[in-house]
Amino acid sequence: MERVTVEDVPSRSYRGLELFMLIPPVLMGIFGLGIVVLGLMSFGSSSAAAGTAGAASTAGTTGAAGGGMTALLGGVAIVWILALLFGLASAVAIPLFLYLDAGKIADQDLDWEPSQGLYAVGGFFLSGLVVWHYLYKRHQYVIDWVDTEAWWYLALMGVGIGILGIVGSGIDPMLMPIGLLGLPLFAVGIYKDATYVRLQSDWRPNPVNHFLAAFFTGIIAILGVFYFGYYAYKRHSHVGLI
Repeated sequence: MERVTVEDVPSRSYRGLELFMLIPPVLMGIFGLGIVVLGLMSFGSSSAAAGTAGAASTAGTTGAAGGGMTALLGGVAIVWILALLFGLASAVAIPLFLYLDAGKIADQDLDWEPSQGLYAVGGFFLSGLVVWHYLYKRHQYVIDWVDTEAWWYLALMGVGIGILGIVGSGIDPMLMPIGLLGLPLFAVGIYKDATYVRLQSDWRPNPVNHFLAAFFTGIIAILGVFYFGYYAYKRHSHVGLI
């Protein structure tokens, strides 16, 4: 299987597709941040109201429950608005990026010749699914370049925040969204680090596979920790951990 590097196929469209792939974990992180901030604000308001009313026990309990619901609804609203803007932008940008980048790949002497029209149409109707598939195939034939372990430490920070969310949820379920704050660091760090590892060892992880694994397991922090354990074991076997 013949391969080339990103230096052989310079493409801003490829970087644009990567950006759109990485936006969902950022949205989830914003969702978690919105819930945490609104939860703290609601908790403070309910505590003040309880003190003023003089019925601290009953009012505090009711206020905390109401504050938690307000925080959840606020977080959802924030993500819905951002997701709507993201969807509108992706409906135009993703088909265009796929069309342009597929043309650059097709011009190379590779075993893979992606259809520009097919990917553009698929990108319009199926958006993220097509981007995942396209980038997965692209990484098989065009090798990206990452020459630093900084992304690995970013992933470590992300999983650390996820563990903090797990611990916090044992104290108060409203603290569980803290784990989502680490999801962008975790998913993006793993994606870039997988590229670094495949350049430095005989292990050839496809970065898109590991991005998806980190993203979907990281949403439920405890699953993300288990996946991270697997990735850390494989990484340790080939390039070490630190």
